[in-house]
Amino acid sequence: MASDTVGWKTVSTNSNWYCGAYVKHSETYEPGMFGLNFKACTVVNSVGGAQAVLVAQNANELHLWYMQRGRVVFESQLGGDVWCAASNLESGLTRGCYAPTVPVGKCQRVDAAYVEMTINGVTERAYGRAAYTPC
Repeated sequence: MASDTVGWKTVSTNSNWYCGAYVKHSETYEPGMFGLNFKACTVVNSVGGAQAVLVAQNANELHLWYMQRGRVVFESQLGGDVWCAASNLESGLTRGCYAPTVPVGKCQRVDAAYVEMTINGVTERAYGRAAYTPC
């Protein structure tokens, strides 16, 4: 079954977010300038649900980046994967591509998500952190 394609939304993190480190996409590197950073996050809730998010940050003050394609791989057997729509990311903005929330149960270890970002035909990955749903 193919996963859905979703748009990008604002990001507002709290203590329920477990994120890996930002990765700078090599296709956005320009000497002396900042590029596009992205990372994988897992969000857990109090009723035993979890979702993964591809977070993209445009750290360049001069121009936008065109994100050709994004992908979130998370709890695939439960339907937690998603493709992210192609989009421009304006200077200074941070946006998230949210995978569906999947039921994993309370007091459960949730596998770390990984995300992919494609720019100029080059796909790179970032890895998140494992998390536990609250008891």
